[in-house]
Amino acid sequence: MKELFLRINEAIKQREDTVLVTVTESSGSTPRAAGARMLVDKSGRINGTIGGGAVEFRAEKIAKEVLKAQRSRAETFILAPNDVVDLGMICGGNVALFFQYLSWQEASVQAICEEVIQHFNRNQQCWLITEINAERENGFGVYSVETGLIGNIPAKLKEEKFKAGLSEVKVDERIYSVEALLQLGKVYVFGAGHVAQALVPILKTVEFYCVVLDDREQFLTEAVFPDADQRMVVDLGNLAASIQITEADYAIVMTRGHQFDFLIAKQLLETPAHYIGVMGSKQKIAVQVKKLKESGFSMKDIERINMPIGLKIKSETPAELAISVAGELIEKRAERPKG
Repeated sequence: MKELFLRINEAIKQREDTVLVTVTESSGSTPRAAGARMLVDKSGRINGTIGGGAVEFRAEKIAKEVLKAQRSRAETFILAPNDVVDLGMICGGNVALFFQYLSWQEASVQAICEEVIQHFNRNQQCWLITEINAERENGFGVYSVETGLIGNIPAKLKEEKFKAGLSEVKVDERIYSVEALLQLGKVYVFGAGHVAQALVPILKTVEFYCVVLDDREQFLTEAVFPDADQRMVVDLGNLAASIQITEADYAIVMTRGHQFDFLIAKQLLETPAHYIGVMGSKQKIAVQVKKLKESGFSMKDIERINMPIGLKIKSETPAELAISVAGELIEKRAERPKG
């Protein structure tokens, strides 16, 4: 999502109008759920996807029409076979799209983009607000606790209780789509070895906020971890002195030795972390479990730890292990709401 707003910002600087296509509603078997987005300019799709195929192909054509007309509009597609108004698809269901015209000359659009980007950089929640109405000038804005409302949005929206996920809000007979943009929670990667170096770039492509921690400063450089949001040299025996892990956070343990893994796992079990994972062989895991029991942790406590970490795809190389771990984190994130 951050990349999408970077692309809008880039288009504004190049004096190019764009259209933000958003799935506002979907039912049945559709390619993407509500909230999926793609960005279109005069050349076609430049970022994101609403599922590909016939829907996306038609949506690109409509987006180019919106660019010419310089006016937002809404469309609904019927995804069922043998219907005159359908797309000839067999998956079944309906999908409603909103085509938001974004003029490079509208100062508020750039302000909204920059605000969203800053919130991603700070890992702070914000809500994108779009007026869904095809017959008049549409509102477009962003709200956050830190900065309030920005954009062409009525102040009355401040009175609304902003929720996780995607919702519709009605104000003065106008309907607004309100979506929490961030999946809050940091991924703490303990250990700066080969698997961590392969993992962080993958996690960043799927929009996790990554913090890499080690007690060896020479491994925590921008050259080694250019994609990390934070690189921290810490005392592995006293994590609380450097970080505070919340119930929204993920902790991945892949240090250079089982003694460090144990030291960290023991501390992580004292936190409310949403996810804890430890990398290792079956033999190593058995040793970890034994030591944790000896330290006074119950099996219920220990079962909070995903050991061995990652999806079971018979991974062996650092790259394969990284994909396995990333897959598991995607799965865990999908099980919880945004916000």
